[in-house]
Amino acid sequence: MKIGYMSGSLSPDMTVALDLTAAVGADGIQVCYADSHTPLLRQADHGGWLAKQASDRGLEICGLVLSTLCSQLPIIDPVDSTPATRVDNVPAIKDLFTAACDVAKSAGTNLILLPFFGKNIIEVDRELERAIVGIGALVDIAESAGVVIGVESTINFNQCRYLLGQFADTDVVKIYQDTGNALGRKLDLPTGLRDLGRDSLAGVHLKDVKMFMSSPPDYNVRLGAGDVKFPAILNALQAIGYDDWLVLETPPGDDPLANGKADMAFARNLLNK
Repeated sequence: MKIGYMSGSLSPDMTVALDLTAAVGADGIQVCYADSHTPLLRQADHGGWLAKQASDRGLEICGLVLSTLCSQLPIIDPVDSTPATRVDNVPAIKDLFTAACDVAKSAGTNLILLPFFGKNIIEVDRELERAIVGIGALVDIAESAGVVIGVESTINFNQCRYLLGQFADTDVVKIYQDTGNALGRKLDLPTGLRDLGRDSLAGVHLKDVKMFMSSPPDYNVRLGAGDVKFPAILNALQAIGYDDWLVLETPPGDDPLANGKADMAFARNLLNK
């Protein structure tokens, strides 16, 4: 397995994030496109620029993250919306996704991660169905581009199986798991990984979380300082034959370089490499 870092976990500035990712000793970078970054996806040869910047630093591009879906361009419309007030973002999302596929190809990655958080969160069945419709609108584009759609959310494993079942006739829709988010939802990730299997998995974010009995989970912790059982998760990944990217998604804190090095050391030690 190779270890990457999410760009947004080190710096909102893409160039700075590239520098820090190399400095902390990662193998690759997963590039986040928040609202202010989305125009870059339509910038001429942005993918080529990414590929060169990464190569110059000894990095690989291990995926693109369409973070803007969580804020300005959600697939999921508000739960209390009606057909009369609902805004259909799918055409704009298809346009954005098409641009992202072009960038991914030029940058040398085949993964585009769709995050379902914030305004895009799936909390009720109707939102899950809406997400399936939105993802379905992207399948033909992904197949033509040779891109995998990684669906990252807080849905449980039964819902994951249901979602994957709607795309049984394609291999481009997969689940992207997050170790911290799974525990935050009190899901048994090692069992879930074994149940879903390697072919369902688009990738894994390494994140820790501190759990409490009477207060919300605290995600502002370094790897190994929370309650995630990383060895059990690694054992499950090895059991299903997963040998792809583990991508760190950790809080930058006041010193992103020092914190990033500490988290990277934890991840390397976990893999004994």
